[in-house]
Amino acid sequence: MKLRILLAAVLSLCLGTTMALAGTMPNLVGDWKVSGNGAGVVMGKLGHAEPTKDPQFLSVRPDFTLRINKQDGQRFHGEKISPKSKETVLGMIDDDGKSIYMVDDDGVYICTYDKSKDSLKTRYMEPGLESKVVAISVYTRVKK
Repeated sequence: MKLRILLAAVLSLCLGTTMALAGTMPNLVGDWKVSGNGAGVVMGKLGHAEPTKDPQFLSVRPDFTLRINKQDGQRFHGEKISPKSKETVLGMIDDDGKSIYMVDDDGVYICTYDKSKDSLKTRYMEPGLESKVVAISVYTRVKK
């Protein structure tokens, strides 16, 4: 009997913790635009910019929109859109509600969500033989 009570208490605690974590997930659905200047280094056949044979340092604001179409708890999907191209984005929010991991058609994002600024700091890496990109940008939610 004591074992059943202890087991029920542990399960209740686990369920309560899971529900508390689920409540801390930010809602990312909507459009996000790059704000301020981004920084990066690029090379090769680029999907969102003109190709370059040599590494190029970038320090201008890229014209990107991150559109999150659907979110289910920690999981979400959407698109990264530029005037030249569009890619599918898949992502997960970590249990802390701040760390976010995404992939697009050819690269990986490691992001941090700042609730007070409603912004996403993205660190993007695209390794490959045809193209290489490393960039840091901040996206801010578009208010409607």
